[in-house]
Amino acid sequence: MNATDTTSTLKDPLEDFLGYQLRRAAFATLTPLVEAFAELGVNPTEAIALRFVRANPGCTQADIGRAIGVKRTNMVPVVTGLMAKGLLERTPADGRSNSLYLTKEGGELHRRITKVALEHEQFFFGDVTDPARQVLMQAFRALRAKGELWDARERAAGSESVKGRGVR
Repeated sequence: MNATDTTSTLKDPLEDFLGYQLRRAAFATLTPLVEAFAELGVNPTEAIALRFVRANPGCTQADIGRAIGVKRTNMVPVVTGLMAKGLLERTPADGRSNSLYLTKEGGELHRRITKVALEHEQFFFGDVTDPARQVLMQAFRALRAKGELWDARERAAGSESVKGRGVR
């Protein structure tokens, strides 16, 4: 066995764990998307926020945070950064919150983000049949729901273990 190439001789003790396979698949598919977004000058959370604002003009950062599973306090720097880049603008919605809208530049970047995301989706998932896609979507939504249940259970128990979680 060569000390630099052990992959062909190592037995993977995690091969039959669904969570492990899901993590590996997520890493393999998301890495190129993260890199493509970086070339556009945004990270995935910023790209998602722009897509949500485009789909929901006038939404608030709290609305977006709830939709994507990011705490409101963690959305503040995301929105502030997008505003500093001239991609979002805020207008007062009520006494405590602001409505978000894409600027012209934000709309142009949104178009490029969407193009990249669609190309990525097609490359990795274009050959997945509709029935298989429906099964996967159902399974992933169920897993997300279980994750939210886990988080709620941990919060009810007073645990600090859910701090620092990003997008689900």
